Amino acid sequence: MRIPEQLRANGKEFCQNLIDGAIRSVKKRIEANYKTVVPQFYNDKIQLLAPLYLTNPDKPDLALVLSLSDDGTVYYGHTCLTTEMAYNNARLIARPDSYWLQP
Repeated sequence: MRIPEQLRANGKEFCQNLIDGAIRSVKKRIEANYKTVVPQFYNDKIQLLAPLYLTNPDKPDLALVLSLSDDGTVYYGHTCLTTEMAYNNARLIARPDSYWLQP
C-alpha cells in the first residue's frame, strides 16, 4: 500500500476522506495551472500524473494517475504512485517540468 503508514493507522474511512479532500484540492490547482499535471506513457497510452498532498501542503505524498475515458470526455483517477515512481515514469517522455515532481 502506498498511503503513508502514519495515515493508514487512522483507518480506512479517514484515509478515504483525506484522499477525497486532496483530490478536490488538486482539481483547483489544475484549474489554476494546467502544468500541475505531468504526462506519463503506460500501456501505449498517455496518462496524467497529479500530486496528492496528504501530510504536508508543500510536498506531495502520492501522484494520482489519471486516464482519459474511452469516449474522451473525462479523466478519471484509478491508482496512486509514489512520487519516486511518478518521476521515473514521467522522465521517460520528457524532462519533468513541474514544481512538485523533483528527483
